[in-house]
Amino acid sequence: MEAFVIIALIGIGLLAAELLLPTGGILALLGIAGLVVGGILALGSSDSAADWIGGALITLAVLSGISFFFITRRVVRTTRFLPKRGGTEEMVGGEAEARSSIDPAGKVFMRGTLWSARLADGAGPVGFGDKVQVEAVDGLTLVVRPVAAPAGKSKPSTQGSINPGSSTPGLQPTSKGS
Repeated sequence: MEAFVIIALIGIGLLAAELLLPTGGILALLGIAGLVVGGILALGSSDSAADWIGGALITLAVLSGISFFFITRRVVRTTRFLPKRGGTEEMVGGEAEARSSIDPAGKVFMRGTLWSARLADGAGPVGFGDKVQVEAVDGLTLVVRPVAAPAGKSKPSTQGSINPGSSTPGLQPTSKGS
């Protein structure tokens, strides 16, 4: 097997690997270079089919390079302005539930974690169980603002709820008229 065939196969393999791996284009550039080198070596070879194989490899390299260029530009343009999807940046704008009263500081529950929270400037106090919206993240503290309840909705009654202060779990006693 001649050297140009091996180099061209390595180039094609690198182009295929670029499709599967997030390398930022390095493998594609190496694959294109491999196709060009394989094509040049094929043109210099004494093999009878090497003349058209060399031209075909160089053409494939040019077409691969042009395709890679335009596809990469489109992907970058499409994803450049998407919001960040990781870390605390993703939490901004999300809703959490107050696990204590927040006036001006307290605790909220968001995405399976209990967070320290403080009220945003100009926000009114928040009671236990109220929904809040995260406006910012300051270190490990969420800056929150209460979410306005939809019209016609009221807070659920706490009558008959579990009594967290009692030594035995059960319902809080309710007073009934005699």
